Amino acid sequence: MLKFQDDYTTIIATFEDFILLVYTMIDDLYHQFVSSSVSQRRNVDTAKMSDSEIITLSICGELAGIDSENAWYSFVKRNYRHLFPRLCSRTRFNRTRRALLQVI
Repeated sequence: MLKFQDDYTTIIATFEDFILLVYTMIDDLYHQFVSSSVSQRRNVDTAKMSDSEIITLSICGELAGIDSENAWYSFVKRNYRHLFPRLCSRTRFNRTRRALLQVI
């Protein structure tokens, strides 16, 4: 029988903890698996938010069950701005998120 050990257990007490955990996992996977044509595309070095942050917000929004891009962006801006201090504009976020759908 499989026995879980305390060393591998992560307690997620709040949605903020969940966002942080998802971000760390996505950032590691992004740097490991995403091709250089995506990670080194034109003007990526001048972007306010990293691709990992945008992917994290996109996935967390889907898991939270918020279907509207605008509603989710407004929710994050209102409640989790401290996690994403360099939050880009709503239109830039949505355009970049759509461009990264293949990666997601």
